[in-house]
Amino acid sequence: MIRPSPSGREELPTRFAAANLPVRDCVELAAGLASYARKHGLARVEVSGPPAIGALIEEFGFDEVRFVDAHQKPAVDIAEVPRTWRCGQRGLRCLSDQLIDAAKFPSGADTSSSALAGGAVMRFARHNRLGDALGIVTGLEHYCRDNAVAAVAVTGSPVLAEVVEVFACERVRYVPSPSEAISGDAIFARSSWSLPWLDRFNRAVTDTFGGRARYRVPPLPLRQAPRPSGPENVVYCQLDARSGTPLPRDSARRLLSQVAAHGEVRVLGGPDTQAYLGQDLTYVRAELPEMVARLLSCRLFVGCDSGLGHLAGCLGVPGLIVSTDDFETTWSFFRGYASLSVIPLAAAEVLLP
Repeated sequence: MIRPSPSGREELPTRFAAANLPVRDCVELAAGLASYARKHGLARVEVSGPPAIGALIEEFGFDEVRFVDAHQKPAVDIAEVPRTWRCGQRGLRCLSDQLIDAAKFPSGADTSSSALAGGAVMRFARHNRLGDALGIVTGLEHYCRDNAVAAVAVTGSPVLAEVVEVFACERVRYVPSPSEAISGDAIFARSSWSLPWLDRFNRAVTDTFGGRARYRVPPLPLRQAPRPSGPENVVYCQLDARSGTPLPRDSARRLLSQVAAHGEVRVLGGPDTQAYLGQDLTYVRAELPEMVARLLSCRLFVGCDSGLGHLAGCLGVPGLIVSTDDFETTWSFFRGYASLSVIPLAAAEVLLP
């Protein structure tokens, strides 16, 4: 665990115990621990586990890391760290952050009880788009389950009500006009931008009310799966003109032309998107239940950082998210979805010839 030092500063963990990892993971673990030590100014960290780790430390000259056959507890158990760090240099930065998180809540350790009262209502005035609603409802539902909070409610935008209705929530409900409510926006503001999207609100609620934080918050299942209509040879594209950083129009048109080789292209969007991309494309607008059915039957989803991109990830729809702004941030948001890959705009022309 992380303990206060005599100077009052929290001491970072320096001892780690790895499980029987394959050699591929041992390479990233050794490099990740060295990066972790350098980032936080630690002279040396220790790791025990498969002998391959020791061999790799010696071969690559990671002076910041020392391999030991075993050491006394407490040590951070690498088996408890989620495997979202397997992704090159960005993965090493993820691992560095997750090592600290895992040390705060080691396996089997006691955590503070949740102070979130059952029946509480959270109001969201600012975070009221589809992507926000998916993260809020999912993170809050898992928080309540993990901390034995009987039930809470959310209020604000109608999209919150739609998400609660479409996805299987047991402990989160929607209320239209409560007399008293907690500011959910203030809680959301405490969340880290380096976390996968569904994890963000789960961690923010934990930071506010205590209790257990979940690693790798899984998407909620649908309350009622739509009747299967069979797969369609359709590629749904969502390149939102209202995005803060939309694709340049020529790049967007070129991308749409490229994905047409993989199926009939249908663009998700309204009048703003039509004015942005042109009137010669097929446009689709639908309510959330119909959009869920459409995405589940399509061949591929291609989009940008948007609520529909998060919806595709929650549903397990295969697809690409094209980063038009800061790739690191986009990748951080979407890395929790197994079916989606995040690529920079420059790579789209290579991957979608």
